Amino acid sequence: MAGTSTSHKSKKPVSIILPPNGENMNAISNALTSASVTDSARSKKQTSKAKAVPTRYFEEGTALNRILTESPYLARCSDNKTAALVRPREHAIRFPYMQINRREMVSWLIFDLDHANSLIWDDLGLPQPNLIVRNRVNGHSHLYYAISPVCTSEKARDKPIQYMKAVYSAFALLLKADPDYSSGPVAKTPGHPWWLTTELHDSVYELADLADYVDTQVSSWSKASRLEDLPESRHVILFEKLRYYAYSVVGQQREEGNFESFCRLLDTYAANINNFSRQGFQTGNLPSSSLRATVRSVSRWTWDKYRGTASACRGVMALDRLLPLKRRQSLAAARTHAVRQKATESKIRNACRLLHERGEQLRLISVAKEAGVTRQTVANYIHIFSEIATSLSVTDARHRPEIKAPERSEQGFTPEDPLVKTWSGSKCFHFGNQRGHHKNVKHAIHQITARNAAPTALLLEESQDHDSS
Repeated sequence: MAGTSTSHKSKKPVSIILPPNGENMNAISNALTSASVTDSARSKKQTSKAKAVPTRYFEEGTALNRILTESPYLARCSDNKTAALVRPREHAIRFPYMQINRREMVSWLIFDLDHANSLIWDDLGLPQPNLIVRNRVNGHSHLYYAISPVCTSEKARDKPIQYMKAVYSAFALLLKADPDYSSGPVAKTPGHPWWLTTELHDSVYELADLADYVDTQVSSWSKASRLEDLPESRHVILFEKLRYYAYSVVGQQREEGNFESFCRLLDTYAANINNFSRQGFQTGNLPSSSLRATVRSVSRWTWDKYRGTASACRGVMALDRLLPLKRRQSLAAARTHAVRQKATESKIRNACRLLHERGEQLRLISVAKEAGVTRQTVANYIHIFSEIATSLSVTDARHRPEIKAPERSEQGFTPEDPLVKTWSGSKCFHFGNQRGHHKNVKHAIHQITARNAAPTALLLEESQDHDSS
């Protein structure tokens, strides 16, 4: 094991290289402690740019080389946590803070420890991080775990993203790390002379390997916080207002729009409520980059996860809860009546069809028995019999062969005419073929008289007989 510590005057980065197996944890602890004590006695005035970059950044297969290759080509960087500059990654590694993960790809799980125990992972029996980047003054550190890249773009699968977040949350809880840090995107740059960097190994973890060490079960969602109970933070206020607005419009967007239109709505709403300067905030409005980041986070989670609370029962009609109770009850009752009426009508139509197929006469009692309803219920749907009679007459007319019509009487037909069919007890006549009635008219419209009067009359007579009895 080799440990090196150089003076700030030489401006050479400090790096402690340890064997991959991580043996002799006492030696690791002693090396970190001695380096921290030595550096704290030196001058605190340090340069933000280092002319010399650790050579291991350019040695293939090392953890530092993976930092370089997996970071964005144009990475955010700075000498403070804002990382307001954008530089090529070869230059970004010269700054004490830089963007480690790409915007839509997570290759490193980074944990922000706000305590001085950078070896807490060994105390808990957790796997070794690849890198430990430690603050020389207060001992706070960042732990770097290299993982197989997980895509987090809008078109990425949601399951791997949720799995990664569950693993990260479980590790952060055990390590006593900041749970809201979420791997950056800006972190302490490994190898920079501001920090004490310890490189343990260059292996890449699978999420399943890390999940074996922790419990990845996610607890149930907590209740919403009240805005008056939240600290006066512009980001918190923006997030709370934006997510409640997203909950109210996501259902409609799923039906009428898409994810892109949903994001545009949130963008517009976030821009409208970004008026903190008029609300008395001395820091003014949030920058557009913060708005975009918050919108991206809220839109993705709401679109994938939110389906309303379990206690809210909006019903199949999705009635507005602002409507008066009596109005909602009236609308619901009307819908229930319409559904039942449609079901009863379907039963009666089906019964009529079955009776007709068996060659039985359509009577109120027979139809009611076949449909499983009362005779009075069938009488309320008497229009069905008229429709059936009309459809049967049209069907018969289409399938009857054409025969030349004989000479007609003054009324235009004779009762003996085979093309004329009469119903018993009815004066309704049905003509199978009316061609040739008007020989001098080339184009004419002939009306086919429906033969619905006879069956309807039979049903009415039957109904009257039952009523009189």
